[in-house]
This record gives sequence, structure tokens and C-alpha cells, in this order.
Amino acid sequence: RRYFPDHPGLRHSGETAWRTVLPAAASPAGAVTAETWGRGERFGVVPLADGRTYVYATAVAPEGYRPADVRTELLRRYGTWHDPIPALLERIDPAAVLQHDLYDLAAPLPRFHHGRLAWLGDAAHAMTPNLGQGGCQAVEDAVVLAHLLDGTGSGGVPAALAAYSAARCARTDAIRVRARRAGRVAALTHPLAVALRDLAVRATPARAAHRALDDIFEGFTLPAGMGGAPAGVGTRW
Repeated sequence: RRYFPDHPGLRHSGETAWRTVLPAAASPAGAVTAETWGRGERFGVVPLADGRTYVYATAVAPEGYRPADVRTELLRRYGTWHDPIPALLERIDPAAVLQHDLYDLAAPLPRFHHGRLAWLGDAAHAMTPNLGQGGCQAVEDAVVLAHLLDGTGSGGVPAALAAYSAARCARTDAIRVRARRAGRVAALTHPLAVALRDLAVRATPARAAHRALDDIFEGFTLPAGMGGAPAGVGTRW
């Protein structure tokens, strides 16, 4: 607000999310990473390397919605879903469940720097978690920022930070918008819209779905000459 007083700030996505980690002793055997979509609701399961299980759920809900009894709320919403979801819900510790409403930036920042100050990660491009890219893009920010500062030339730190903004603003905002759109599709509630969505997902070949994410997971290229790269040669990340 201090540096961008005209920026609209954060936008509520229309969803809330619950998250917790089950200890290894309470984790079901044979669980696999999966996310299940319903009508305005999702449930995710992620087995961790140490035997614990990360579980999360999202639901379309008004901003600030907080049920009095978390276990009862989750069982009401997801207790009749497929295995192992009911078993996971029975094993959660309500006191260990985090609930947060989901937000992203309502509009992109005009830049990620001001003089000798730089923003990165959520401070620069807060996005919903629908593509799992919030932390990933923060790591990319840090690597690019370190690379450009390490190659600081005659322009000094302000020039390096301006190059950082030029390198990162467009890519991170494109991913922010894609995450928002993915969330809208996953959070559909109208029965006909949900049926059409589910049909489209089933009809999409796995290879095509993976290819649609190539530009996110295959990295990006710094423009030629930026951060010490030779003229005419881009730096691939």
C-alpha cells in the first residue's frame, strides 16, 4: 500500500481451505497422491516421504466462514466420498487443522522493485494454490535475483533490480492468472457445468494435459544480454 497506493490489493477467490498432516501411525497404507473434485469442493491427498500424509480440502464459502466443529464440517462435506477420504477424516486431529480463505492479487504489480528494494514470492505475485506454483515461483524469483545481482554492472543494484522486474513480472502474472482460471473450473457448482467439466477432463488425453503445463515446468529464458548473458544468447532456467 505504501509503494503502490492505487493497487486494488488482494482478491478473495470465493473458496476456503482446510489443511493438516496426519502422523505416520495414522496414515493409511497404500495412499497415493490424488485430488478429487466435486461440486464446489475438492479433497487432496499427498503421501510424504517420512510416512506422514498431507491432506487438504477446499470449498466454495463466504469470506471469513469458520465452522464451530471442524471434524463435523469436513465429515458433512466429504464423509461419503470415495476411499480413503472417510478414513482420513476419521483420523484427523481437529486442533491440528489449519483453515484459511484463498486469495490472490486482484491485478499484477507494475514492477517488483523500487530503488534498492525488491519484492519476491507472494509479496510480488500472490496466487491461489491451484497449480502448486506459489513456492515454486518464489524459488525462481530468488535464483534470478541472485543471478542478476551477482552480475551487477555499471548500473549497480538499482539496474539489477530493474532487470529482475523485467525478467519476472510477465511470467509470474501469467501463472497467477492460470491458477485463478484453474480454480474457477475446479470450484464450479452448477450441476450442468460440473458434468461438462468432468466429461472434458475424462476426454482429455493425459499427454495433452501434461503438455499444457510444459511452459511452467520446463522453465524460462532470460533475455539475451540480461544478467551477464552474451549478446544474442539467452540464459535458460
